[in-house]
Amino acid sequence: MFLLVTRAAFIGLTFSCGAVAETGVFLASRDSAFTPDLLQELESVIGRDYKEATERRVERLEYAMRHMYESLPKDANGRLGATGVRYMLRRLFVQRHGWFVHGLEHGGEAWNSSSPTAMIGQHFGEDVETVFEGRLQNHGFSLHHAAVLAATLESFVHSENLERLQASYAVLGVPRSEATTETKVNLAMRAYMLMYMRGLNHTGVTPEQLKKTVRTANRALPFWSRTKDFLEGTRQSVLADDEDAQAEPASWATTVKVLERIGERYGHWQDTECQEVKGALVKMELPGTGRVPLDRFYNMSWQFVESVDYLRQLGALDDQSDPSRWSVIIPNYVNGPNNCVSTSRFYSVCCIDECDGLLGHLEDQIASASAPAGLIAQLVSALPSATVAAPRQLDQALVQRLADIAVHHGGEVPLHGRLFAQWMHHAYPHECIYPHMSGTTKPMTQEQYLAHTGATSVKASEADKQNIMIESEKRADEDASVEGLSMWHFEEELFVGEHFARNNASWACTIRMVAFFAAMASMASALLPMHRKAVIALAPGESKEKYYV
Repeated sequence: MFLLVTRAAFIGLTFSCGAVAETGVFLASRDSAFTPDLLQELESVIGRDYKEATERRVERLEYAMRHMYESLPKDANGRLGATGVRYMLRRLFVQRHGWFVHGLEHGGEAWNSSSPTAMIGQHFGEDVETVFEGRLQNHGFSLHHAAVLAATLESFVHSENLERLQASYAVLGVPRSEATTETKVNLAMRAYMLMYMRGLNHTGVTPEQLKKTVRTANRALPFWSRTKDFLEGTRQSVLADDEDAQAEPASWATTVKVLERIGERYGHWQDTECQEVKGALVKMELPGTGRVPLDRFYNMSWQFVESVDYLRQLGALDDQSDPSRWSVIIPNYVNGPNNCVSTSRFYSVCCIDECDGLLGHLEDQIASASAPAGLIAQLVSALPSATVAAPRQLDQALVQRLADIAVHHGGEVPLHGRLFAQWMHHAYPHECIYPHMSGTTKPMTQEQYLAHTGATSVKASEADKQNIMIESEKRADEDASVEGLSMWHFEEELFVGEHFARNNASWACTIRMVAFFAAMASMASALLPMHRKAVIALAPGESKEKYYV
């Protein structure tokens, strides 16, 4: 009897553990069978036109996110949860457009501090948010669902752009009929761009406000002359590629096509300014560290003026590598909200994150949420960046750090966690930001900082700069590089946390199996004396009833 019970329990336990691997397939098929199409749900709350505009964007967004999606840790159903979706969409928009989307940026907090659907509700209403949030919480997101969410945002951004273009036509008195001229269209496009770059509220802009913005454009926007060249170049590329646009170069339809092309290219075009900032900082760094001492930072150019407190809020201040000589962390400074240039209701245009391209290459090659340290080291040693040549021999200390991360996680390195991001910073100190623990920094634009702190300026005072210069002169003979890995904290924080919940399912089965055999051993030990008594009881000449069991 004991053997039969044991065998039945073992079979049941084995089946339940084996089912962990199959649950995703079963639930995924059940999900597709019993849940309505997300686009159809969306149509019921935003209308057919918006739904069709969204649908046209979905396929290319799925393509853009596919490798990232495949490499991210998912739940037992093979779906992304809210944290994973937020992390992925944030990376998508920064890489494609240089957009810091309001509601997707973590602002120094943990990635699970809010849902990615919250920004949809903030801008488009609770009904639209409910469609996405219900699907996300009940089923998780597939690649298609994430692409629909991204496409919804893009379609609403396009609508905002059209409103801004209409406002620029109206404030200049340019007709939308076929009778207008290319000269007037060019003026309207410049007005559009000025409203965009200066963050003017296009719904209420007046001719007087626009005239003032035009008069001050060259002073307020150092790259305005280049921007006008960008506008004209983009317009000419549309005319060259599109026969309908060639036939009607001043039509509203053609101008809308130009607008679309500008939206696709502007983020990467304006990133040339970011590269100029980065290049100037790299020239003044302590060699190979990705850090510029504060005295050099303040002595470089009129544009490097941020106060120590603002730099600390940005996460761009290193006061740990060399406590007696603080420095500015180059990628944290370049990729911070301090360098955002254009704004809309939905996002700010900021610098393209070069490190995301490097991480994307690793995701393409690894196609998994984690990998052995040796494989990562091999791939990174062959992967160049804008400032790092390849192939190269990785520093032994860097290789050892990677191995330590793998040991910490039981054998492999998670690609989407703070420790690996920190390792990438030291592998590519000019491209990859140093990842502070959540809650220790609060990156803000200059305007947000002033409102948050009550300060009157983000600039360092002349007295503060003078004190820094004096301290620097005292150390004039001590201009040695800081140790590259000195700013290393062995504190982990997974950006996408489902990974270990998923892996723990198999570990839970293992633990249950061990507990099962321990219990069986204990039971057998307890039953053995009883078994011996039963055997004695059944011996000839003894009463069977006395020892009946």
